[in-house]
Amino acid sequence: MNKKLKIGLSVLSSAILCLTAVPSTAFNNINSSAANLLTAEFETTNDSFSPRGGAKVQWTSDKAYSIDCSLFVSGRTDTWNGASRDASSIMKAGNTYKLSAAVYQESGEDVEMKFSLQYTDSTGSTAYDAIALDTAASGEWLVLSNDAYTVPSGASDLQIYLETTESLTDFYVDLVKVTGAPSTIKNGDSNGDLKIDDTDLTSIQDFVLGRSDEIEPGGDMNKDDVINSADIVLLRQYLMTPHTPVIEGNWDDYQEQDSPERLQMLKDSLYRVGNTDRLRQKIVKAQSGEQVTVSYIGGSITAGGSSSTPAKSYAELSYNYFKETFGCGSNVHYVNAGMAGTSSVVGNLRADNDILSKKSDIIFIEFAVNDQDGSRFQKSYESLVKRCLMDENEPAVVLITLCTETNGSCQPWMAKIAENYDLPLISGRDAIQNAMKNGTMTWAQYGSGDNIHPGDGGHQLIADCIGYYYRRALRSENESDEYTIPTSEVFGAEYSTAKLLTVNEMQGLSKGSWSSGTNNQQYSANGFTNSKNGNDPLTFSVEGKGIMLLFQSNSNDTMGTVNVTVNGKTTPVSSKLQWTWGGLDGDLGYYQNTSGKLDVSLQMVDSSKTFVLYGIAVIE
Repeated sequence: MNKKLKIGLSVLSSAILCLTAVPSTAFNNINSSAANLLTAEFETTNDSFSPRGGAKVQWTSDKAYSIDCSLFVSGRTDTWNGASRDASSIMKAGNTYKLSAAVYQESGEDVEMKFSLQYTDSTGSTAYDAIALDTAASGEWLVLSNDAYTVPSGASDLQIYLETTESLTDFYVDLVKVTGAPSTIKNGDSNGDLKIDDTDLTSIQDFVLGRSDEIEPGGDMNKDDVINSADIVLLRQYLMTPHTPVIEGNWDDYQEQDSPERLQMLKDSLYRVGNTDRLRQKIVKAQSGEQVTVSYIGGSITAGGSSSTPAKSYAELSYNYFKETFGCGSNVHYVNAGMAGTSSVVGNLRADNDILSKKSDIIFIEFAVNDQDGSRFQKSYESLVKRCLMDENEPAVVLITLCTETNGSCQPWMAKIAENYDLPLISGRDAIQNAMKNGTMTWAQYGSGDNIHPGDGGHQLIADCIGYYYRRALRSENESDEYTIPTSEVFGAEYSTAKLLTVNEMQGLSKGSWSSGTNNQQYSANGFTNSKNGNDPLTFSVEGKGIMLLFQSNSNDTMGTVNVTVNGKTTPVSSKLQWTWGGLDGDLGYYQNTSGKLDVSLQMVDSSKTFVLYGIAVIE
């Protein structure tokens, strides 16, 4: 990959770096070194690899190509069954990468193994491409590799996976690597390994002195489009300043106390550790006696309605674990913003008032059962994640994905968001589903009597999974560089700036046939209800990019539809929706790419129907 950077060299004091002065030289078309975008060694987790088709995947110490463990793929009923991982956050259409993966099989005969890519092409159809293909001898490790694989033009929704062409044998996978141009430029990362250390200093020095023509844009420490001695000085200063918070306790030697069966469930739940920098800082804050707030937002499971008492909900159990393990006296606080029957559409609009205003330090987000597929939920969930990450308190954000008894869950697309933002994902879905398959736990032991909610046993399991995540995140092998919010998005995060308006912020407000107040005390002061006395529109003006509505929803025929007209464009928003049971829901009424004056009108399609408007949000 070529980077067009202006390169200059000023005379550098030998007292600072002991380098000989070199004449200024200008370069164009600088070769960028390949960044290590993925190194999956399966030493403690599945490294975000999941089953493909009917296969099962589990990291194991039975075989290893690198270090001690690998990923075991079994239960395959078709050749395309195998181990798969989302790659949309690390690979892009049209870019060229070096990929490799070690595979091992012991079927007693040669087996043709395949490293493949699944993607959505420019027409919206699912397509497949071979990255590498070779024959693996029985009982011998084989490295499938391609030093210059180009992702097809127009490809999206990328997944890399390992499979066979004919055999249904079990196999092992180890040391999956992807190198190429990084999608995220980290200040100071001059060699493209996504870390900032002494090797970056050497890389800049070699480049400035002409010993190498490879450099990454991260080497431009002062962002002046010139890589020279000033950048060397700034990087050295950065490296001499401590950046990693010091955690009390020797977590590398921590010995888990659970039974092998229970421990396996905890391991299965750790879908990905993610970047640990923010979490470590919050734990240091708690250990030093500073005030720390642990917050939870989600549906009825987070609210704890299915546990016998609030004290036995996963949220309060895991909060108590954090307080007792890392807190000092009464310095750790608890916020449970779970609300039954709500999705991330509602959660995103509630977040400012219900969790971010509380100065949350750690935020758990749980909506995998209440959300559905489709852009309304996907964009709202990603917007909620990004809203929390962008908060000035810089909270650590942890995603939790649960499931129904029949494995209903939004984890597949939520995991893509976790990947893109390098966040931890605790998969209650994987823990319970694998346990039921293995016969180590039944749904009756997990559930509360229906096919959705956990009972006390299930809440304890989720809390234990959170505790396990803390302990793994604090191991030295999982230390992370400073967290940077990526600029890339998966589904879109344009709702992340949505803000619920007060009536005083609605310029020129005319209520028309609507009356002030609602049937929900929490959302009454700035809400409105269709009075059914006439059908004059509610109108007002506001500055922004778009309008979202927060309203009461149910699936019965009494619920009405409102026409949202903004700057002459009309969009119907229905409050007759499933899976809300008379609770809160929300939808987008209007959006434009640039901010400007929005003249808003809300008018019932049928004024005899019910429409309870809990709030109106402007997308800033």
